[in-house]
Amino acid sequence: MFKILKYRQIFAVMPVIIFNIISCTPSYKVIYLYDLKDSTTGALVNGKSSFENPIQKNDQLWITVGGSNPLDLIALNSASGMSIGTGGVATTINESAVGYLVEADGKIQMPYAGRVYVEGLTRLQLQDTLTKLFKEYTKNPVVNVRFLNYNFSVLGEVNKPGRFTMSNERTTIFDALGMAGDLTEFGMRNNILVVRDVNGKRNYARIDILSKNIFNSPYYYLKTNDVIYVEPVQAKFITRTGIPQWIAIVAVGISLLYTIVLLSKH
Repeated sequence: MFKILKYRQIFAVMPVIIFNIISCTPSYKVIYLYDLKDSTTGALVNGKSSFENPIQKNDQLWITVGGSNPLDLIALNSASGMSIGTGGVATTINESAVGYLVEADGKIQMPYAGRVYVEGLTRLQLQDTLTKLFKEYTKNPVVNVRFLNYNFSVLGEVNKPGRFTMSNERTTIFDALGMAGDLTEFGMRNNILVVRDVNGKRNYARIDILSKNIFNSPYYYLKTNDVIYVEPVQAKFITRTGIPQWIAIVAVGISLLYTIVLLSKH
């Protein structure tokens, strides 16, 4: 009788034990960059190093010009909400700054210079172009260009979805996910969607943040107005382990029911 009871107790807990075993998630499915071995050191020679964003239509550019003659610079800096101090140095930025809009023809309208074609240029290239241009209007011009609409969005299975502002041009996909509070347990880590606007066309890519190959992706560094979408694992009906949730419910239910039956007989 003791042996029979012992076997019944074993069978009662077996569903729970089996579920715990099959629901263990392999580390390579949740660890970021799992294929970078512990012994790996040094740099990834094929990693992408280019991160400068080309200027696109509808960008808002914050452009300031410094120089030897402050009176020449007031009109140039007014669109960026700057006040000019002594020596032609821009000192403060006004909260109402709207910057220079890149219009549908890829140009901006600037005092003195008129319409300047900027689409496709990087920030540094535009600085060089404007520096040469303004030598005709002020002595020793120093041009500074920044993006005012340097944002990206993170949606889906993250802890804090929303729209975020990039602090610099070297913002990576990991920076973005970190700002969004990282993925939830239901987030699909090996198939993250990134949507990018390039010259008015919507491009997209699927990236795998579990693999070191992410460093070679042109989507590793973010660009203005990128949208990152983290899909749930089969709409949350299946957890990231790939085990249906109803198995856990059935296993626990059977175990409890069997225990109740045993206790009622003794």
